Amino acid sequence: MIDVRTLLPIPSDEDTKFLYDPHGNVTELLRYVETVAKGPSGAGVIIGNYGFGKTHIMLHVASQVKANFKDSLVTYVNTPGSSFMNLYRAFINLMLRDGELLSKVATHLEDPLREALTLILSGGEDGGYARQWLMGEPTPQNFRLKHGLGSRVNDELALRFMVNLSDAAVKAGYGPILILIDELEDVVTIGQVKRLQYLSLLRNLIDNLPGKTLLLAASTPAGWDEVVNTYPALARRLSSFVIYLKPFTYEESLEFVDKLVKWRGLDMDISEDVVKVIHDYTEGNPGEIVRAISLIYTSLGGKVNVDGVKEVLSRHV
Repeated sequence: MIDVRTLLPIPSDEDTKFLYDPHGNVTELLRYVETVAKGPSGAGVIIGNYGFGKTHIMLHVASQVKANFKDSLVTYVNTPGSSFMNLYRAFINLMLRDGELLSKVATHLEDPLREALTLILSGGEDGGYARQWLMGEPTPQNFRLKHGLGSRVNDELALRFMVNLSDAAVKAGYGPILILIDELEDVVTIGQVKRLQYLSLLRNLIDNLPGKTLLLAASTPAGWDEVVNTYPALARRLSSFVIYLKPFTYEESLEFVDKLVKWRGLDMDISEDVVKVIHDYTEGNPGEIVRAISLIYTSLGGKVNVDGVKEVLSRHV
């Protein structure tokens, strides 16, 4: 069956295999990842409006890193959430999926982390409790006292554990480590006190990450301006590597549509005049162009003409 889905907020693995990179943004980003993989830690940000491909680029780079570095570790969150625990839990879930990784990492840790990982690897009831404790969930007091694990993991302890686990993973031979935070602009919806705390924790995370580790965020221009104005110390660190995404020119839209139609296997004969209509309606927004092609194919099939396309897009775009 031909896939004619409209644009989704998070592209599928299959979607991210398709890439049109007229400005060389992905090529530049992959070069930066290769530099980080050789030793230094790094941080960066992708800035662009909705539909400009921030998520697509992040997930494409993640898939490339997984394919090219067999010992890489990649954590992706589609939103920063309301606290640092959202990012921390995603990172812990990544670690917990691989028993061999846990056993190697545990040898480079001190208690209470080492004790918690040892219990998780051993299984049983205490292993289950240790998993809950590491995720910041409530656990029985007698279990914590028995194993010296202390109270529930909070944001500050989560930061320390995330740094310690990253450092241990690198020492165990893993890397590069990618920490990907999408829709950073969502932090503006958090109350001011919590927002400042979250941004401060991200700054500290970047400052303390070991080599071979990259933290990459994505944001809208308005969201990025808010970060710059609210917590410039974090903005300075993320500005170590910046990609500004731009809308497509008409010529780029022509090439993009041609490649997209071929990739999707759509039986459509789209003239330059039709692409001009699509470009004008979407203002060169890549995500909206993808959506427009899907709508046009669903509505008109392969019989595409300027008047028909104008009618479809006037109703949906």
